[in-house]
Amino acid sequence: MNLWQNFEIDQTKWINNGISFRYEKGIDEELKSKFILFAKWLRRTYVFPVHINVYVKNCVKVKLWSGAMAYGSFRWFEDRAPYIRIPAKIDSQLYETFSREELYEQLLSSLVHELSHYYQWFLGLEQDNATSERQANYFRYRIIDQYYNIGIMSAADTAAHRRGESFVLKGDRADRF
Repeated sequence: MNLWQNFEIDQTKWINNGISFRYEKGIDEELKSKFILFAKWLRRTYVFPVHINVYVKNCVKVKLWSGAMAYGSFRWFEDRAPYIRIPAKIDSQLYETFSREELYEQLLSSLVHELSHYYQWFLGLEQDNATSERQANYFRYRIIDQYYNIGIMSAADTAAHRRGESFVLKGDRADRF
């Protein structure tokens, strides 16, 4: 099943659709420009049948409702629009191992992971947590691959990405569905 399929929007049911981004003060301007470029591509490429707000936070991790800390969260409600929170502050220790571009890619892939949960919610998929996470990770790689392979990024970045020199693509990929 392709979570990120093109939806025909029933305007009588979903009056407010699309995706919008809100940035906390203090977000790195270069990173913010990466998010803006990615958001434009998302809007051109995919349909968001129910409006979703993405809050880009100036922190290393966001706090979940359970109290745990995570690299992203998706929250939905019965009576209002769902939202995603993504941390945008990069732990300084990671700069010793990864390039800025690799770290930016990781943040964008965290957003895609949470957007995959949005589509699971919209489609009403009832899955156990492990299956839900595997599916979100699969689409994380698939959508990021699609984004980097269409020429949005520089030729050098795209070539490095295709060689597998990417923070998000190292290691085993999630199971295919």
